[in-house]
Amino acid sequence: MVRNNEERFGPRSKGGEETPATAPENLLQFVTPTEFVEIPSRGKGYPVDHPLCGKETIEIKYMTAKEEDILISKSLIKKGIALDRLISNLVVDKNINASTLLSGDRNAIVIAARASAYGHLYKTQVTCPSCETKQKYAFDLTEPEITNGEMPIDYDVKTLDNGNYLIKLPISDFEVEVKLLRGSDEAKAMKILNDKKKESSIVSEQLKLFIVSINGHDQASVINYFIENAPSSQTRMLREAYDSISPNVRVKGDFECSNCGFEQVMEVSLGADFFWPDK
Repeated sequence: MVRNNEERFGPRSKGGEETPATAPENLLQFVTPTEFVEIPSRGKGYPVDHPLCGKETIEIKYMTAKEEDILISKSLIKKGIALDRLISNLVVDKNINASTLLSGDRNAIVIAARASAYGHLYKTQVTCPSCETKQKYAFDLTEPEITNGEMPIDYDVKTLDNGNYLIKLPISDFEVEVKLLRGSDEAKAMKILNDKKKESSIVSEQLKLFIVSINGHDQASVINYFIENAPSSQTRMLREAYDSISPNVRVKGDFECSNCGFEQVMEVSLGADFFWPDK
């Protein structure tokens, strides 16, 4: 039976030419779902004029094919900005710049986005550190390890209006201003980890990422001098205090090798390939 195409596509125009089909109004107007994600910083570590200062949650929208395209873009991955672009797309408040988000808060967004898009189980292939057997393992994204960043009781630490912290080191009494790492610092950190030339100075390079000033002096020469000449006990105390105030969220699992029985806590790397564990 021949269907009435006029009912499907509209009447033909005079002269035998077809009138362009027009979709009914509101046919494909979707309201993209959103969710509120608890951020580990709880709004601390941001300057007073930042949109997230004092906020405990951030609203993000669910992922779509548009965001998946970002995650498989070879160009964006090569430039190291795929996650930055993804987060910018997902955050509802466009006054929030993804590169200014604290690293821990970015991790919370990435984990929530992946869970809402593909489910709470992160199934991937892991290699046993002992016998090197490759096997499947599932991490539960609903139970991440969250550290909110606490003031260490063993150190004199003050919060500054610009979101940074002032740590007074014992013995030397040096006052070291530090910043919590943000999205803009992650690319630098990755370059340091992947740069074979800096393998021998990785601790020094990491200190340079978060130290802002020493006794109020913010010149690179002063910071470098401190890092190169301060006793290890002083830089160790600084790192301990910094780790304490740094908020973060991690996905971990108690791995047990099915081949040799080796047991170890494993942590998931939250890069762009976090969304494609089987690729």
